[in-house]
Amino acid sequence: MTADSSARNVFRKNGVAGLGNNGHGRNLITTANPSGGSSASLLQKQLSFKTPVGSKQMGKSDEIEMIDSANIENFNTRYNKNSIIGWICCAPCIWLRTSAAVHKMAITSATLLVTTLLVASPILFLISTAPSPLPRDCYMDGDRCSPAVSAPPECSDPICEAVASSIQARLNWNKDPCTEFKKFSCWRNTPNKNITNLIEMGNSQKSVDAQMLYLFQNKIMNGSFGILHNLFESCLQQTSNSTVMHRIFDSLGGYLPVGSVGPLSIAPLIAKIYDLGPSPLVDLYYDLSYGRRPHILLIISGPSTSSTILERKIRWMSPKAPPSRIRQGLPKLLADLIENFLPHFVSYAQRVSEKDTIFEFIKDLNKLQVEHSRRGFWDSTVLYNVSSLQDLYPVLNWTLLIPQNWSGPIVVRNSDYLKALEYFLTKYPTRVAHNSLLLLSALQILPRDYPSPEVCTRSTMWAMPELSSALYIAQHSSEDLKDTTKRAEIIFKSLKAHLKRAPSLKGAALVKLSALKIQSQTWEGFSNTTDLLKSLQPLDITSECWFQNILEIYKKNKLEPHDISLNGGSHDAWAYPIVSTIFYDTLSHSIVVPLSVILIPYFNAVLPPYLHYASVGVSIAKEILRSITKSFDEKAMRCVPHSVNIFSNYSRMDILIHSGGMQISYHSMLSLTGPIKGMARLPGLNLTPTQIFFLVSAQELCAESNYLGIDTNAPEFDNILGWLVAQGGSATEVFKCPSGSMINVQKTCNVL
Repeated sequence: MTADSSARNVFRKNGVAGLGNNGHGRNLITTANPSGGSSASLLQKQLSFKTPVGSKQMGKSDEIEMIDSANIENFNTRYNKNSIIGWICCAPCIWLRTSAAVHKMAITSATLLVTTLLVASPILFLISTAPSPLPRDCYMDGDRCSPAVSAPPECSDPICEAVASSIQARLNWNKDPCTEFKKFSCWRNTPNKNITNLIEMGNSQKSVDAQMLYLFQNKIMNGSFGILHNLFESCLQQTSNSTVMHRIFDSLGGYLPVGSVGPLSIAPLIAKIYDLGPSPLVDLYYDLSYGRRPHILLIISGPSTSSTILERKIRWMSPKAPPSRIRQGLPKLLADLIENFLPHFVSYAQRVSEKDTIFEFIKDLNKLQVEHSRRGFWDSTVLYNVSSLQDLYPVLNWTLLIPQNWSGPIVVRNSDYLKALEYFLTKYPTRVAHNSLLLLSALQILPRDYPSPEVCTRSTMWAMPELSSALYIAQHSSEDLKDTTKRAEIIFKSLKAHLKRAPSLKGAALVKLSALKIQSQTWEGFSNTTDLLKSLQPLDITSECWFQNILEIYKKNKLEPHDISLNGGSHDAWAYPIVSTIFYDTLSHSIVVPLSVILIPYFNAVLPPYLHYASVGVSIAKEILRSITKSFDEKAMRCVPHSVNIFSNYSRMDILIHSGGMQISYHSMLSLTGPIKGMARLPGLNLTPTQIFFLVSAQELCAESNYLGIDTNAPEFDNILGWLVAQGGSATEVFKCPSGSMINVQKTCNVL
């Protein structure tokens, strides 16, 4: 185990504090001005509050007084000096305006004036002499008088120091957040490996991958979890010229050369592919209906709900995976796969032509699936027989896909996609579609990239999510898990309470919000390793052939309707803890929160709440918004900049919902019981809680985008990040942006 792997493993158990205590990260950044430049010092002063330390704030209630870290050693001296000056200034004023004796004397004097001078309106005089509030630059605590409220305490826990260092490592104080917010908040130009590791650990999925990689590589991992080690090893040995894969191609009809007559329809090929493994066009699975007496539904979905995890087709009998984010462009393995797919007798010119044709087909199909990946989320069609389904969507032969003995309801989740798919397939010869779909079926089974320890870690979790989740949960104590899930539920209730007060939330949306639930508990099956292993006994997982292993797993997970039982069924939607994506489940009407999302260091109980809302709060708020609102199409087209195209894994709608999630979480944080001024400060950060909220939200998005392969150095990403921060109407005041700056001029797009 390398030192880097060890650090990552410690991180998952102890949070960032584990890295902060290693003697490296903490000593690398000691001030709020890492660059040491004069412009950085000026920018820090611009962002910090101008009033002296110890003076009472007259600004917004969400701001907090911070100590300039460059002068922290002089803090006590300045505070004592200010106290002496404050007493000299305030004591006479306070005594005259607050003393009860003075008030009695005033009343007596007023009475004498009334009786002797017949003052016409003594009431006005009495009111003017009543004790008034303290002068706004004075503060009284019991019998003590001081010139201002004391600054909130500074968190001295190791986790606070480590998180502060993590935030600080990504700040570039030589940049102005009002004009270059991305360069200010997501700075990555550092040669120091320790800081770089700390930055990368901001992404929860990357942290899970690092921990699971160490466990999968562990040669002593035998017995209960040895099957995962074998699967991991088979992935490392997988090639694009597998004998098993070519045998599967031959069974599906093989390569159709140029000049041959293609099939009349590709529907029979799709049925054969679905019988062997995952379908590249549609997904079929079973779930429950609502009501006290739920019945089984057969659900047909397009790419919007097809998961990157080979989970069971009966969704209520095991945890669910979040909707997959379909990547634009061509799969990385496609070029090599085509070279091994085409026979040797194909000439060079024909090989180039065939490759270009297949590329075009797969690229256009991918574009179609991306465009419909989130459309039709609320547009479902319910049918009660296969003949009706065939009449409405003749693109496929549904009698070959749906079991013959199925007589229950059929729910089509994305009807627009099926209609668009029918039009798409008419544009290409069936020969081209046949060859392309053979390759796509193989890409559904192969790892998502060339085999490497990192790629095979993700692929192993994708293939065996339940056993991998059991291994992951075994690394954490039950007490920590209970405490973390409880705090996630508190955040959820706070976000709901804020949304219920939104004046624009009415009617059906308000009813949906009231009924919305959260599911942050872990599935009890993960703790029963014996039953999990018993269910895996029929599998013959070897360390030689990944392709064959995946086909075995798929065959086991694909149960027929006569094997389905409602015993123990419920509407609860459990999450795989190893997939760090919060998602909304329609049938259970709940926000499903994976464990790995809330085990991140920013959600540690010791840290102040503004870090909880900036990380987990934003993620939960996004899915709450998605669950109660049907469509933002018009607003998304009007508000979201065209530079959103840089997000290959995000649609325009997702960016708008991300903006709404930030708005909801931010204002929920401000409405907490008790002033935000009292929240503990992070050591060494001369920033307010609201500034830290926006910075952490941005840094989390940068880390996630880097993990997904998005070019965060592109100008388009800068524009989108600046636009996101500008929404909600508070960033301009928080960062004191002058008129005409990038954040100031961004068009506000209030989702609610």
